[in-house]
Amino acid sequence: MLDEKDAIILATVRETPTLASTAAERTGLSRVAVSRRIKKLADTGYLERHGSGTRQTYSSGINHFWLLQTDVATVAQSGGEFGAWERHVAPLLQELPGNMVNLANIAFTEMINNVLDHSQASHVMMAAHVFGGQLQMLVADDGVGIFRRIAQALELFDDRLALLELAKGKFTTAPDAHSGMGVFVSSRMLDGFAIDSKGLTFDLRLGAQKLAAFNWVDATALSRAAGQGTVVRMDLALNTTRTAQAVYKTYFSPDTVGGDAFHTTEVPVRLAQLSSQLTSRSQGKWVVERATQFKTVVLDFAGVSLVGQGFVDEVFRVFATAHPEVQLKPVNLLPEVAQALQMFAPHVSLTTRGHT
Repeated sequence: MLDEKDAIILATVRETPTLASTAAERTGLSRVAVSRRIKKLADTGYLERHGSGTRQTYSSGINHFWLLQTDVATVAQSGGEFGAWERHVAPLLQELPGNMVNLANIAFTEMINNVLDHSQASHVMMAAHVFGGQLQMLVADDGVGIFRRIAQALELFDDRLALLELAKGKFTTAPDAHSGMGVFVSSRMLDGFAIDSKGLTFDLRLGAQKLAAFNWVDATALSRAAGQGTVVRMDLALNTTRTAQAVYKTYFSPDTVGGDAFHTTEVPVRLAQLSSQLTSRSQGKWVVERATQFKTVVLDFAGVSLVGQGFVDEVFRVFATAHPEVQLKPVNLLPEVAQALQMFAPHVSLTTRGHT
């Protein structure tokens, strides 16, 4: 596991050939301790050795790592999310494809901005790791916790319903300054995206596709020390062919401006289950809450094995009849779920359904 002192050593090597003495001064470690760390970093590909014996010099290796824990106020006063990206993350990615760097830039800066504007945090931890063909990034804070904040703002009876609202997009606790698109867009830009807060995890993917815990950094150290907070983990392949523009085109209209441009959302219906199956009208109402803000609502039934008549009727008859301008598109239906929809809402088109 890497830490902030390793990050200082790796930043130092980009500035000076006298690595050991300068790194010892900057980290506060002894020359012996720094030398041990330098050897470890060189053995694992973060540093590259040149020469031999006592005349060895070092340069940056094929792997890259950065970590910084600081006051939120310091980040805000030092260029905000853009300053953090430009000074610390962008230099690690200089030789990587432009489309990949753009995706990482959007996601990282969105998450830092959330900390600055929403978290009510005092401290933030930021980290980036290039290793094994992947870029992984971390943003953690000691604030109120993202799910708690959403649940309080919407007066939800259970914090788990905050995950459902977060997944839809277009919700923000600061509507005068934000559009509520940050998490929605960032989660679609990346190969892996997860938010951990107070025992709950937001991850749109299921099973083996979920983003695994990061083993290169103590991701929960900051929030654990505070007893609260939020940890955002992000993962992206260095050779991805995805582009930011393609992601935008999927959900946004180029012919519309402002919030109305965000025309399509995807709702992971399973998030309304909580500890039960999707059987009640109340669950149906939660699923389509704020759906009128969109033109198309993709209802993703992955992870759902049963739906009841009340749920189906509430979504596909009551809501659909009241709001014919909103297109509901159910996808990823198990055969038994598709059968229930055909039984209780025979008018619903299931031509787009998939099977999980």
